[in-house]
Amino acid sequence: MKAGIVISILPYLLALLLFYSLAIHMHQSLDGWPESIGTNGFPAALLIHDQIQGAYISYLLIFTIFVVPTIILVCLLVSRWRHLVVYFVVHLVSLPVCYGLMQLAPEGYLYWWWD
Repeated sequence: MKAGIVISILPYLLALLLFYSLAIHMHQSLDGWPESIGTNGFPAALLIHDQIQGAYISYLLIFTIFVVPTIILVCLLVSRWRHLVVYFVVHLVSLPVCYGLMQLAPEGYLYWWWD
């Protein structure tokens, strides 16, 4: 049971790791937060980090919103799989928890990230 819960939240733990590691990378590379919106003038390594983080979070969001509810429905319909529903619900609940924890980032980074 514990391993299943950890596996369920692992994608969002990785999302938080990517999010905050990008913040650290950005702050160190730019000696602070970006002056403007966008990635103009970013070093190549920071651009790659930003693209990886952005793609990962985007795909994870799409998977969680569109695929996970379908998986939950299928698990509810198949009696042998009903015990798996809890893990997918935990994954689903991890989405707002992750986005809530992202709000703890520094304001300059959040301003850049959300725009």
